[in-house]
Amino acid sequence: MADIEIAKAARYTESTLRRELSYNTTQAKLAKDFNDRDQIICRKTYQNVRAYWYLSNGMLYRKTIKDTTTGINPYSGPDIRITRFKTIRLGKEKIGIVMNLQDPETGLERQIALSLLLSNGSVAL
Repeated sequence: MADIEIAKAARYTESTLRRELSYNTTQAKLAKDFNDRDQIICRKTYQNVRAYWYLSNGMLYRKTIKDTTTGINPYSGPDIRITRFKTIRLGKEKIGIVMNLQDPETGLERQIALSLLLSNGSVAL
């Protein structure tokens, strides 16, 4: 059952990242946060909107900033922990993401790798 839950969580996280980065981003920058963890900083297709994707306490979060308004939302479920979030620039319009997902009850962990094409944008250097 843990393997099925991890697979479901991987599909959900991948589809969310693919939708947000592939279709709703004009520019993505791969950066590090204050704790030296990978994050993705996006300029959205919507005017004056930025999004920060990062890992914190085993969950993937998106912090959205529009003008002076800020919102932070989790984008992974609480049942499966994400223990690794690594970003790799694969090209001018392509990002690679490696994540480890873990079932906290059994300790079972699986690694997934994604390749995302930014259909409406580019990856900043």
